[in-house]
Amino acid sequence: MTKAARPFRKIFIANRGEIACRSIRPCRELGIQAVVGYSDCDALSLHVKLADEAVRLGPSPAALSYLDIDTVLRAAKDSDCDAVFPGYGFLAENPDFAEAVEKEGLVFIGPSARVMRILGDKIAARRALAASGVPVTPGIEDVSGPEEIIAFGEKVGYPIIIKASAGGGGKGMQKVYAADEVAEKLETAQSVALKAFGKSTVFVEKYIEGGRHIEFQFIADRYGNVVHLGERECSIQRRHQKLVEEAPSSLLTPEERSRVGAIVVKAMKDVGYETAGTMEFLVDASGQFFVLEVNTRIQVEHTVTEMISGFDIIRTMFRMAAGERLAMTQDEVILRGHAIQCRVNAEDPKKDFAPSFGTISFLRQVSGPFVRSESGIYQGWEIPPYYDSLLAKICSVGKDRVTAIERMRRALREFEIWGVKTTIPLLKRIMDNPKFVAGDIHTGFIEENIAGLTEYEEVEEQIFKVAKFVAQVSGLGRNIYAG
Repeated sequence: MTKAARPFRKIFIANRGEIACRSIRPCRELGIQAVVGYSDCDALSLHVKLADEAVRLGPSPAALSYLDIDTVLRAAKDSDCDAVFPGYGFLAENPDFAEAVEKEGLVFIGPSARVMRILGDKIAARRALAASGVPVTPGIEDVSGPEEIIAFGEKVGYPIIIKASAGGGGKGMQKVYAADEVAEKLETAQSVALKAFGKSTVFVEKYIEGGRHIEFQFIADRYGNVVHLGERECSIQRRHQKLVEEAPSSLLTPEERSRVGAIVVKAMKDVGYETAGTMEFLVDASGQFFVLEVNTRIQVEHTVTEMISGFDIIRTMFRMAAGERLAMTQDEVILRGHAIQCRVNAEDPKKDFAPSFGTISFLRQVSGPFVRSESGIYQGWEIPPYYDSLLAKICSVGKDRVTAIERMRRALREFEIWGVKTTIPLLKRIMDNPKFVAGDIHTGFIEENIAGLTEYEEVEEQIFKVAKFVAQVSGLGRNIYAG
């Protein structure tokens, strides 16, 4: 990287929790002051404790605090920040927010509002990416009614899937297996899309069963330089949301990585992309790639790419937003080893991943060699019911996939959270599952294996209850439950 054209003095991190804590650290390294906002229930959150300054945004509901553009902008201006970093979620992919930040004379650390509008609307994105040579899934856009969908289903074969044109996270998606399901599922998809994203526009694609979710991380500067940092495997999902990610994918050969990566780089140059982003693909049983979407932000799973590339993506985003040029060429991107990430969510897998909120009465986070843990939690903190259930990310790295899995097993045995249910028991079982270990995975893996993956031994369940009770009534810090 070249010397910064205009170094930032203060960055307003328009987020909370794990990603806010993660973003504060490169600020410290670069000598930049980090300012965060917080809602009422987050007044004692870890990101508030770590930041140089913290500004109250408003009441606990996100719509009245973290999602209120005027309030966030006022907090950034009043604290004399010269840039805003949105992280992921909340306002991260909102082009109106990006535009408003720039109008206030601040730097938005992310792609332009123009690019976000193109790539944030899945129909517009399909057209733009197809024009750049990116393979798109067979589908129909600007759906007029159920008859059109039925005709499409009969042409390409069921199942098909109805998706919202805006937004993400799996919201509004409806799988259709027969013509008589179309009318009801179209209505449901449109209703959810309207409530979640403010517009009911949907489109339809051929649904690829048993596919694998592969995504490419790329980074671009404002001078037209783009490189990709390889791919991530994100096929272990529940309800279209990821639980386990790894890099690289065991599916791709070096030749395929180079070929698909070149397609990604060309498309992002064509669209005029700036900063970090991710292009997501679904790979069918024959090995054919079909683009899903482009995420115009940092991803939760960026950590596994960092662990095999040695590249701090968020730090680089900060420096390029300040005017630096990406001096690295594609030939200089060297990936070493294998990394796995597990998401620890406050959810109960035995109850269809229902949220689990409450006070963390005991916490022991992972440590030791070749393991990375990032979170926004601490012992005694009360998990609020207003936001995403992600508590922490655990990453392991090894010379190969087998070693990374072994280290993840060790890390999951170490990680203990009392007071709420989490996905840790499920993650342990995934790491031990013979199919997962063999790399025999796809996006339906959890659904196919959920019964076996969520079976608790009776004695384990009883020990957990005793441990939770002891922690709540006595506050003992010693480890009486080894998991």
